[in-house]
This record gives sequence, C-alpha cells and structure tokens, in this order.
Amino acid sequence: MASNKQSPIIDSHIHLFNPSHLPHLAWAVPESPLYAAHSVREYLASIPVAQQAAFEGFVFIETDRRHTTPSQNAIASNDTAVLRESWKWTLEEFDFVHLLSRESKLVRGIVPWAPMNLGVPAMEQYWSLLALDGEAENGRRKMLKGFRYLVQDKPRGTITEPEFVAAMEWVWRKGLVVEIGIDVRSGGIEQLEEAVWAIRQIVLKNDIPIETGAFVISMLSILYSHSRLLTGGNIDHLCKPDLRHTRVESLRARWSELLTSLATSHASITIKLSGVFSELPHDSELYTPDSAESFMLDQVGPWAEEALRIFGPRRILWGSDWPVCKLGYEKMFPELDSAGAWECWRMLTVGLFHRMGIEEGGHDERAIWAGNAVRVYKLGVEGSD
Repeated sequence: MASNKQSPIIDSHIHLFNPSHLPHLAWAVPESPLYAAHSVREYLASIPVAQQAAFEGFVFIETDRRHTTPSQNAIASNDTAVLRESWKWTLEEFDFVHLLSRESKLVRGIVPWAPMNLGVPAMEQYWSLLALDGEAENGRRKMLKGFRYLVQDKPRGTITEPEFVAAMEWVWRKGLVVEIGIDVRSGGIEQLEEAVWAIRQIVLKNDIPIETGAFVISMLSILYSHSRLLTGGNIDHLCKPDLRHTRVESLRARWSELLTSLATSHASITIKLSGVFSELPHDSELYTPDSAESFMLDQVGPWAEEALRIFGPRRILWGSDWPVCKLGYEKMFPELDSAGAWECWRMLTVGLFHRMGIEEGGHDERAIWAGNAVRVYKLGVEGSD
C-alpha cells in the first residue's frame, strides 16, 4: 500500500469502553473479539507515530449500551427515579466520555444514544437527565454534538412512527446531529426507504430555522448490506457476494436513487465513509493476501464513487469505526497485526481517493479527512478547512 503526505485527520466515528462497561453493552459476549478494553490509550496506540502529528482528535459515537423502556406513565409524569434507572447505563456512558474530554483535548465531541423512539417528551426528559443546561454544565453541553439511534435491528416502521419523526426534528432544530444506523441486510431495502421518507418529512418543511443540525448516515453499512442480500449470508458475515449477479445493478440503482433523494432534499444531510472491514467478504477463495488491497478497492470503489457523485466531497465524513474496524481485518490482512486496522483503513482510503480523482492534499481531500467533521459536528477545530 502506498502512503502519502497526510492531511489533518479528525476521526468522525469511534467507540470506547473499559472492561467494567462490557456487561452493559447490548452486543457484548465473552467470545467476541472486542470483549476487552478499548480505551483512549488503546485507540491512540493504533495510530502510527508518523500520522500522529496530523491527527486532530475524534468524535465518540455511542456503543449500544443496555437500557429499558420506561412506561408511558413514567414519561408523562416525569418520574425521574424511574427514568434514570431505565437509562442508567446510557447516561453513565456520557459521563464517562465527558470525563475523558476533560483529560484529553483529542475528545472533540460526544454523540450519545437517546430515546428518539419515544418522542419529544422523552427526549426533553433525557436532555434534563444529561444535565446539559446552566452555566455550571456548559462543558457538558459543549461536548454534546448530537444523538444516535440504531434503527438497524428494530421492527419495520420504527423510524416512520410520528413520535420518532418528531424526536428527530426536535434534535435537528436544536442544531445537533441526528445520526441513524441503517442496515439493509437485516431490514431490507425498505428500511432505507423508510429512513428517506422520515427525514424528508422534516427537512422539506417551509419553516426551516436558520440554524439547524445535520443528518448523518453510514454509507458502508447500507452499501454492503446489498452484497449480503445477493448471497443469502447471515447478519454476521458477508460470505461470498457475487457482485456480478444480475440483481446487483438494480440494487445499486435503487440505493443510488434513495441517496439522491436524501442529498437533494437538504444540504444538512451527510454520509460517512466508514465501517469497511467488518462488512467485506472474508473468504480467502475470493482473494489472496497479496491481492486483498486491490480486492477491497474493487469492491468499495464503485459505491464510494457513486456517493461522491451524489453528495460531493463536502458532505462525506471519514471515520475509522474503531475498534469495530478490527473485525475481519485480520482475515483480510493476516500479515499485519490487528492493531494496524486504523492505519490500514486510512491507507486504503488514500487508494480510494486516488481512484476517485481526489487531489492529494487538495481542499476536497482535506474536507473529507477533517473539515466536514468540523462543520457537521461544530467542533471548532482550528487548522482544518
């Protein structure tokens, strides 16, 4: 893999957790490769010394902490004790990362989970429990950049419920990011269609405020879900996608059509270039260690180029998805240590930029690496355009 003179980097998508947090992560089981400490120290150790001078920090994205759904009566009566117990571990996660931000300037922002599925009253009560208002809490409010909700494993129609749409609009009108996890693999193309419909209900209103937030969608979680649909693979592995299958063009066409509908409906809608290694096929029959890089670029390139055409370079954010990026990385690049997954994805991104005709060191490249994250998450980092 060829390297280049690196533009400033802000990683727009990482997760952090300590061993004590593992019992409170909804997805964590002892046999998982990620069932271990993934702290700031481990994260920074994954960034090569040669890149650290260009590294300007990261945005923390919630890690799917366990929570329960409070009763409608508890929400209606604002029963603080019940609500705090229901959301105990998600609230604790914000406290955990906020403390990290006081210890390290590299923590640029926090995007926690929030109960958007329960509507605006629940969001207002959750906001209160996060202790974001008042002069004493100014540091907490400054670190909050938005809220995320994973639609991907929820029943059909979740995002189109009036309560969910109203909650997303509430967040957006506060000038914050609405970050949505969509997975066509498990939810079908209908999940993306529902998300497009719901977001357009918000952004196409005539009374749009001057200062709004942004909608952020993960491109590759959508992208490679289509590949899985072609193979009958399960939700954990890509298996052996035959991208020459006759259905791939129609799927890509529909994917492109839906993203175009999003992109053209409002300038605040952006997309993330992240989450590759856990989504790519890991069957060694499809490639050899020597050809893994070109195989990956061949798989991702057409979709990335289409996203670039639709959104343009000023609405694409780069993220590592650390430590999830380590999943599958060891199988694709067994000659490299798993701690190099972050750097491997960075270098592969350089290869994607080359294929897409993005000038090295130019304004477009700098925007994707860092500038777009500064604007979308309102990070206020100097030196990144």
